Amino acid sequence: MNRIVRRFLASILLVWAVFTLTFFLSRWAPGSPFQGERKLPPEIMRSILAYYHLDRPLPVQYWEALKKTAMGDWGSSFKNPGIRVSEIIGQALPVSLTLGGVALLEALFLSLILGTWMALSKGPVKGFLRSLTSFEVALPSFLLAALLIDLFSVRLGLFPPALWSGWRSVLLPSFAMAIAPSGYLARLFATSLEETIRSPHYQAARGRGIRPFRLLLSHGWLLSLNAVVSILGPVSASFLTGSFVVESLFAIPGIGRVFVLSVTNRDYPLIMGTTLVYTMFLVGMTLLGDLIGEWIDPRVRAL
Repeated sequence: MNRIVRRFLASILLVWAVFTLTFFLSRWAPGSPFQGERKLPPEIMRSILAYYHLDRPLPVQYWEALKKTAMGDWGSSFKNPGIRVSEIIGQALPVSLTLGGVALLEALFLSLILGTWMALSKGPVKGFLRSLTSFEVALPSFLLAALLIDLFSVRLGLFPPALWSGWRSVLLPSFAMAIAPSGYLARLFATSLEETIRSPHYQAARGRGIRPFRLLLSHGWLLSLNAVVSILGPVSASFLTGSFVVESLFAIPGIGRVFVLSVTNRDYPLIMGTTLVYTMFLVGMTLLGDLIGEWIDPRVRAL
């Protein structure tokens, strides 16, 4: 219980640090949310800044923003007056969660299959699988997404090339997002499984005559999964907002695309909202991964 409390308090400090960095970096970045192609007269610009309280000293703006954020109020978008940031995120977040969740499941499935195959194979087959996973990690998601669109949408017409219109719109972008993480996770899982197979615990279980499949599942997989679970938080969070390239290519209205537009438009409230959503999701998934890792392998608690 004390470990959980300490992690929770550390998570609150992390969210506060991210809030502080995001606030000051967004204010210090060149440009303004109200500068367009046509320059506004100085008196109009002063009125706009006063309306949004941007004419106040920076420490005062920071304190007011911190109080509102602590109460769950992210304010309204500068580029979409009258529309709350929470409303924009509320519309985009389920799309990214669906896309990221499917991509995560695909990545885990592929990584466990490839990782197990790699750990149990030898010679040329093992070398081929290592090369394959290295190629997966190095393959850019935007290049794979373009190839998938050309092959399965343009040439074969099996899946829609863009937009968000049902389950068929999920398959291509989720697969494009899953390939690189699956290669990394497969190598990580294979290394952990190889160490588990060489351990005295595994060899003793084999000596007791346990069937190979049951031996691999109960004495190999469960202990080796902790290596994958330990980084499940960052990997899951990367699926949430690291998908902005894929979302842009497929014109998917997810939170990654919203984040890119908010930075481009210097939309301070929307930048803060999307950044904090990403941070809280990362922190939450990391804590969940740690708890699952302790449940899978109780030896981790003693570390």
